[in-house]
Amino acid sequence: MDSSRPVALLPPEVSRRIAAGEVIERPASVVRELIDNSLDAGADRIDVSWDAGGAELIRVTDNGQGMSRDDLELCWKPHATSKIRTIEDLEQSRSLGFRGEALASVAAVSELEIRAARPTADSGDLLVVRNAEQIRLEPAPPVAGTSVQVRRLFANLPARRRFLSRPQAEAQAIRNTIMDKALPFPEVRFSHQSGTGDPRVLPSQNLTERVAAVFGSRVPPQSLQEVAGSGEGFGLTIVAAEPAIVRRDRRLIQVFVNRRRVWEYKLIQAVEYAYQDVQHGGLYPAAAVLIDVDPALVDFNIHPAKREVRLRNGGEIHHRIVEILRGFLRAWTVRGTVLDGEFWPRGVAERDTAPAARPPEPAPPTPPTGSPSTHPASRFGGRTARPTTPTTLATPATGRGERNDRGDGADSGADRSWRRPAHFDHETRAIPGADQLVYRGTLFGTYLVVERGDRAWIIDQHAAHERLLYDRFAAARTSQRLLVPDEFEVTEDQDASLRAHHEEYRSIGIVLERTAVRRWQLNAMPAEYRENTEDMIDTILELGGLHDALDRRFVAEMACKAALKAGDYLDEMTATQLAERTLALPEPRCPHGRPLYIELTQDRLAHLIGRA
Repeated sequence: MDSSRPVALLPPEVSRRIAAGEVIERPASVVRELIDNSLDAGADRIDVSWDAGGAELIRVTDNGQGMSRDDLELCWKPHATSKIRTIEDLEQSRSLGFRGEALASVAAVSELEIRAARPTADSGDLLVVRNAEQIRLEPAPPVAGTSVQVRRLFANLPARRRFLSRPQAEAQAIRNTIMDKALPFPEVRFSHQSGTGDPRVLPSQNLTERVAAVFGSRVPPQSLQEVAGSGEGFGLTIVAAEPAIVRRDRRLIQVFVNRRRVWEYKLIQAVEYAYQDVQHGGLYPAAAVLIDVDPALVDFNIHPAKREVRLRNGGEIHHRIVEILRGFLRAWTVRGTVLDGEFWPRGVAERDTAPAARPPEPAPPTPPTGSPSTHPASRFGGRTARPTTPTTLATPATGRGERNDRGDGADSGADRSWRRPAHFDHETRAIPGADQLVYRGTLFGTYLVVERGDRAWIIDQHAAHERLLYDRFAAARTSQRLLVPDEFEVTEDQDASLRAHHEEYRSIGIVLERTAVRRWQLNAMPAEYRENTEDMIDTILELGGLHDALDRRFVAEMACKAALKAGDYLDEMTATQLAERTLALPEPRCPHGRPLYIELTQDRLAHLIGRA
């Protein structure tokens, strides 16, 4: 406070403009407030048009309940509203606008005209307001609802007007606002038009169709599915895209509370968390989450534009969103494993459909010499490079940093030494079905073919092993000290990264210590990683810190490196065991979202081959 000047009340015209600036930031803010009023008036048709990015003209027309002459005389004044009368009304309000600030704020910074009539009235009225001063209120021809026209926005606030963006950018902001309002009201017909251009129309439609229209070509309509659930004091409807649809940003994770778009990070995070095992490494899903909450459990009054919200039961809602979406993803994955008429599972992620590299040589017709109990590859979880002869294993190890970065898990061409990633015994969970699983062989050194009864499965051995290792590594958190620390050298950049992030790895049981410039040692780690120390250090150096992904990406990278590769040979016992464990998984997809197998019935095969 300036102590040299006395305290004084602001003149009404100054205070009105300051208050208006909190609600009306740009032309899109006007559109937002006017659409809210139209929806609250029960309109099922709303038309929006504008010129010059909304700076010169905005017009919003609806077919709602309209207003009487007395309503028009009061509606533009501060704190005038038809939606609440008492504190109890405020706590139970489900209307989009309830503060009585919208028209008052618009009137303070523009030239405002409103035409309105009640549905059964023989005539209507016209209200004209200039810079928060009523110019006239006079009879006019009746209209079906209300038409609000806003001209010369911020003409009396030249500093604010100068800071508006280019008309094209302001127009896009208006379009985005209309889409935000249209998505949770699919029963309402919206149209919008810029200047003399052709109007875009969103007809009355169901929710999934409306989400598809709002998301546009970025999300194919057939990839969307509607799921629902509820909890104490709230209901949830989610329209989610299959995980094959990926984004590089969060723009298509949209959350609505009581039909109002909110930017509540914890709720957006719930969607990301549900998809985390099928999308990671900077990929995000597309989903619209509509939450209907008891008004007594929600507070929108923490932001002038109601963009933020407080929920008393936010933790329960977060948990339920994750639960519902994970159920959808499990169903999608199972559905995606059934071979359709085009020989491809539905929903396969396009980014991961590149074929695996052809192995360097054909698979040997018989297993290597030696009993299954003694040969390394016979112990499931073990991995061997393709033998160059039936009795010899390749032994040279790949140097640190030389790794295969391809998503298909194929070998890079260099032989790799066998390192057993984890111990698995030969006990497997029982799989439904009386018939025994029969191993029929391997296709292209990559895909296991197994059969039970009238069904057959083609299993990607890398993806299946990767999923099993991912689950095991993700559960490993108990740190064990090494009798002899593993020392390793790093580059200057890696040294700086480890110094910044090494404490993050302690949270998942990995203890790193700097012993000299560009030299570190590994002192402790979970026992499950013991056979994969080199891969683990490689992954740490590549990722730097765990960052927002926590340890999920780290575990996924570890599993990918340690898993069997295309071209790795499996004997019959090991292949059968891998198949049994894979078919017993509740979610048959790898950490990157690809299906682990495709399923084919005898009848389906007969139909495809022309025997049925």
